[in-house]
Amino acid sequence: MIRIDGSYGEGGGQILRTSLTLSLLTGTSFELVNIRAKRPKPGLRPQHLTCVKAAQKVSGAEVEGAQVGSLNLTFKPGRAKPGSYHFDIGTAGSTALVFQTVGLPLALAGASKLLLKGGTHVPHAPCFHFLAEVYGPVLGPLGFSFEFELRRYGFYPAGGGEVVIKIAPHQEARGPFVLKGPYKRKRVKVLSIVTEDLPSHIRTRQAKAASELLAQKGFEPIVFLEKARAKSPGTVVFLAYNEQEKRAGFFALGKKGKPAEKVAEEAVRAFFDFYRTGKAVDPYLADQLLVPLALTRVPFYFDCSRLTRHFFTNLWVIKQFLPEFTPEVKGDLDTPGEVTHLLAKESYD
Repeated sequence: MIRIDGSYGEGGGQILRTSLTLSLLTGTSFELVNIRAKRPKPGLRPQHLTCVKAAQKVSGAEVEGAQVGSLNLTFKPGRAKPGSYHFDIGTAGSTALVFQTVGLPLALAGASKLLLKGGTHVPHAPCFHFLAEVYGPVLGPLGFSFEFELRRYGFYPAGGGEVVIKIAPHQEARGPFVLKGPYKRKRVKVLSIVTEDLPSHIRTRQAKAASELLAQKGFEPIVFLEKARAKSPGTVVFLAYNEQEKRAGFFALGKKGKPAEKVAEEAVRAFFDFYRTGKAVDPYLADQLLVPLALTRVPFYFDCSRLTRHFFTNLWVIKQFLPEFTPEVKGDLDTPGEVTHLLAKESYD
């Protein structure tokens, strides 16, 4: 059994989720201590507990310490079984993070279907549109195929969002896997979403402000407006950017007292910060790529706009389960970087 210190590095829930995923995939049991020790509310929160319960449900695992507030967890996995599963977080906790915990193991097990209830567009987690337009498509060459359906939006604090994800059986990965910047395309998708209980002019103002900021820098905004059903009022601006196999995504959330123009500016500024580095992978996708790359074992190279603490922490956790995974990382914390494994430089120059 592997013993993992949950206070290492970033010290958040990603250590738990990656450990659960890799435990299912490798059949390795683990003990996790000091869970989320660096957070204002340490221990398991409802969304983390849902990840544990989901991993337990799909594999028949033996679990100790699975309760809200627990600082220690023991997880002895069974083999992931394909099927139709329903998981309700019960709060605005992220449905995306539950999916990312069990999605890869289920794909390697066969065809499955997930119904997830909770938050779909919440802070500090990938939003639904990031999964559907960035994460899912980028994993295609690695043999993963997901179909995403958003049935109801879930904003903080009520949550109540509903997402259906169809998981196809994993196919053989196509290597080498290379994502290299810069982008040359100027078209940027702008999605402005406002719940139906809020004035429609907010949706229009968000789109207008984002479009004007993009146009000032020579980009061509392609605008989509959407009215959302949700239990809690909310707004979101999502920018999707792609060129051939490369994809990146950025979003900002509205809240009471926050002008629509400010929401748009946050999303666009995040995109500009990414674009000016000339790299292919955004800072959020960079750490999310590590687990599927480690699993498929294809030679790879990608450059990213910023190496985050999440990235280095996730890499450390992976090495606890797969010590043979030793990619070369060029770059320091919070700087642009390059990540390579088993691939000669001439293959991606």
